Amino acid sequence: MAYSQNSMCAILLCSYVGIDKNSSLKPLSIGEWNTFLDGIIHIKAEPSIIFSTDNSWMEKMNYSNQQKERMIELISRGASVAFELEELEKKGVNIVSLFDSDYPILIRKKLKKKAPPILFYAGNLELAKKIGIAIVGSRNVDDEGIEFTKKLVQKAANEKLIIYSGGARGVDTISEMTALHSGSAVVSFLSDSLLSRIKKQEVIKYIIAGTLLLFSDVKPDVGFTAARAMNRNKYIYASAYGAFVIESDYNKGGTWNGAIESIKNDYTKTLIWNNKKYNGNLKLIENGGIPYEMTEESIYSIITKKEQNFEQLDLFSDCVYKNDTVKINKAKDDEKKNCKNDIYNMIKMFLVEYIGSGRSLEEISNNFDILDSQMYIWLEHLCKEKFVKFDKGAYKRI
Repeated sequence: MAYSQNSMCAILLCSYVGIDKNSSLKPLSIGEWNTFLDGIIHIKAEPSIIFSTDNSWMEKMNYSNQQKERMIELISRGASVAFELEELEKKGVNIVSLFDSDYPILIRKKLKKKAPPILFYAGNLELAKKIGIAIVGSRNVDDEGIEFTKKLVQKAANEKLIIYSGGARGVDTISEMTALHSGSAVVSFLSDSLLSRIKKQEVIKYIIAGTLLLFSDVKPDVGFTAARAMNRNKYIYASAYGAFVIESDYNKGGTWNGAIESIKNDYTKTLIWNNKKYNGNLKLIENGGIPYEMTEESIYSIITKKEQNFEQLDLFSDCVYKNDTVKINKAKDDEKKNCKNDIYNMIKMFLVEYIGSGRSLEEISNNFDILDSQMYIWLEHLCKEKFVKFDKGAYKRI
């Protein structure tokens, strides 16, 4: 796989690829990476400047001698990195960086400077563009929780929603396997051992079928740590259009911490199974989680319905509604333009999934309750980005 110079910069500076396990050299932390990017922007350059034979850019960024030595050591391991990337690719593992168009758009948008510079992956990268829900919960889920998880996944599968999960024992594994056995698809964020996972026959089967995508923000051969497991929770929540917590302990464990983090940062609409026997669930609801009980209402409707404590999709308030009582925000022209672009980026994959095999402009506008003129602009953007095409009076997903 060919990597752009900016992507290779991210790999060299932010990964352990090509670093000997006995070496004291450490890649940049996420904070150091963001400082580097800020410095690059300040001097009006691109990250690929690190490949210049002239290291004056380090002077312009006021690097100390120690920082210069570290950067040079990170940059100079290009040959060993290239060799290891080739070996990883032979095993089915590639890398997507923040500079790539295929990088998960919701992670980039919601996490901003918390988004990992690179993600290792195995499987169908297109799955990361699809609308889906996260399902999370205890590793030691009880029988009632198992049954509820399976019903929820099946309901999602019937609605063509994919499952975002974390690959752990318990709720994660149950939801993933139920989805795959139901003919749906799964995007799983692993906290360890990506290489070990893709050696399993059943995993290989679903990767080949194009229904399974595995991500990891750490080198594919590293082992488990609780810190890594906690860290990857935000990727699961940020990728989903809604997250469902099946069972949580109170004030401890990865499920609790991940849900609290999502609620606090508005990563996604966080719904909690309103089961009175789970004290952790009740406390999450008290902390801002949305109580959920399974009804005939579609999951899609629930995750797109505006809630009082959920502002993600309320970005539409700055758009042009059909309802004449809604006013257009009177911000400056450039701010309004940025806002509308943000709205478009937030909902475009909703549009693509809804359009499917073909829908008219009027049909799409009516479904999203948006003026035809505004929807036309968004659809033209989707055509330019080659997500959809206009053919015989209808827009169709490519």
